[in-house]
Amino acid sequence: MIKDFSDFYSNNSKMKWIISLLVIISIIFSIGYVNIIINDIKEREKNTIELYASSIEYLANYENDINTDFLIQKIVIRNKSIPVIITDKNYIIIDSKNIKINNDYTLSEKEEFLNKELSLMKDINEPIKIYLKNEYNEIIDHQFIYYKNSELLNILSFFPYIQISVIIILSIIFYLIFSYSNKAEKNKIWVGLAKETAHQLGTPLSSLIGWVEYIKSKKILNSKSAIISEIEKDIKRFTIITERFSNIGSKPKLEYVELIRLIYKSIDYLKKRSSSKIIFIIESSVKNAKVKINEELLGWAIENICKNSIDAVGEKGTIKINVNSEKNKLLIDITDNGKGIEKNQFINIFNPGISTKKRGWGLGLSLTKRIIEEYHNGKIFVLKSVKGIETTLRIILPKM
Repeated sequence: MIKDFSDFYSNNSKMKWIISLLVIISIIFSIGYVNIIINDIKEREKNTIELYASSIEYLANYENDINTDFLIQKIVIRNKSIPVIITDKNYIIIDSKNIKINNDYTLSEKEEFLNKELSLMKDINEPIKIYLKNEYNEIIDHQFIYYKNSELLNILSFFPYIQISVIIILSIIFYLIFSYSNKAEKNKIWVGLAKETAHQLGTPLSSLIGWVEYIKSKKILNSKSAIISEIEKDIKRFTIITERFSNIGSKPKLEYVELIRLIYKSIDYLKKRSSSKIIFIIESSVKNAKVKINEELLGWAIENICKNSIDAVGEKGTIKINVNSEKNKLLIDITDNGKGIEKNQFINIFNPGISTKKRGWGLGLSLTKRIIEEYHNGKIFVLKSVKGIETTLRIILPKM
């Protein structure tokens, strides 16, 4: 059973890592591929503008060349996507192309709009200089061609972010579905285990009760005999254990219980079954701390933690239980001076199948976590641990 539980958690943990790795690889591959496309289009647009600039320069200097005039004009006209602004050497706008201007703009508004576009283009790309020549092929003036990315390139530039968002959203949805399915499967395992255990315990328990009554009726032993008394105590304890498993397998009934009384009850039971050299200390800054709980289950949870503390301290040590209040919460700190918990095991100790004891099933703290979090809407975690000095597990319960 321990192996099954540990394998169950191990496999799910591996699955989460595999899914995360696949998501990361998908994102990296998608971004890389789209960036290759974007860079390729950028390079093509740059080449197009350079050809466009050369054509403009040629038309300006050789406008009477009838052999190439038509071809050059065709190249100029073909640029229908890349926004362009042409200025003189003093950066005064001469012409523009592929820039959407509101038809309702006045002349001054159009000039203002184009100047803003020009400032934007200056920040994006270096201008291309074109030279104007006289009839002797001497440079007499120059102009600048400014440009920015086409709408298609702008859309593609945002595509990786959209793609990443979609992948992340789908991954979150898949993870939630997986977690819900995983949780449902764990619940099914716990409920099945608890019900079967309660059922299996119920048969010998009924038999033991019957045998005790038979012994009493036949006066084989005196009804006040110490043996009968001890057997009845064990039967009572057996009954409590059966009820606990029965409660785990169904929705437990919650009632208001005085918390300190419950803690003393659990500790009194453990004191009789542990070394006399282990000192138990119970402190509380809260008086009459009543909480809505299932007494059997929460008592079981406290016993499980204290049993771990008893194992940690060995034959001699101190176990301290401190109850405090914080806003709308009750804090139960269970501290021992035992061997401690490694920091990398703070979370793992609550997983089924994790045990430091040779004969341990590794179910005690896992059951405790389920009792605290699933049935009482609380929290349990390792608050701190210093090897051989102090280890504290904290339970947080809501005040209801």
